[in-house]
Amino acid sequence: MPFTLFHYPVGYWSSKLDKRLVLPGLLMGSVIPDVEVVPLYLFFRGVITDHFILHSFVGALTLGLVLAVLVTRYIYPTLIGRIFNLDREELQDVCGITPHLVLSCAIGIVFHLLLDFPIHWYNHLLWPWVDPYLLVGPLAIFFATLLSADILVGYSVAGAFVSVIMALVLVQIVYSNKENRWRKLWIGH
Repeated sequence: MPFTLFHYPVGYWSSKLDKRLVLPGLLMGSVIPDVEVVPLYLFFRGVITDHFILHSFVGALTLGLVLAVLVTRYIYPTLIGRIFNLDREELQDVCGITPHLVLSCAIGIVFHLLLDFPIHWYNHLLWPWVDPYLLVGPLAIFFATLLSADILVGYSVAGAFVSVIMALVLVQIVYSNKENRWRKLWIGH
């Protein structure tokens, strides 16, 4: 999977395609599925995979959506305002709970799942209806086949490949926004 921060470009470019979408909602939606990764991995290391309910459409668009909206509304303005020295009142206004914010969070979540899907050797996308180990990402298969290796090697190479691409796109986004850089990157307009 791409490093969580490398999901940023998808949210950023989505906000450019439709000005009604709320950049903070897209961003929080695009990272919220990974809040389960570290705790699950540390607690159950070696027992279960590091993705579960927030990487399924069912869990992501219910529990994940609620979490994304709440984090966007109550944590994002203070945290981003403090780190990047942005106007917290403006952030509070942008992060108000509206139908556009909720839709933006949902779109960010779906894009996260779709960006992760091709890489993984297991996918919880259709859980509880489909066994995650039966839904193997096409890039993981491609690289495993290309390298005549097992699926875990394919997964690692696919993850590195997508991470490098997304990192390059992220660098391009950051350096192309010279005027009011932090405002454009975190508030969106």
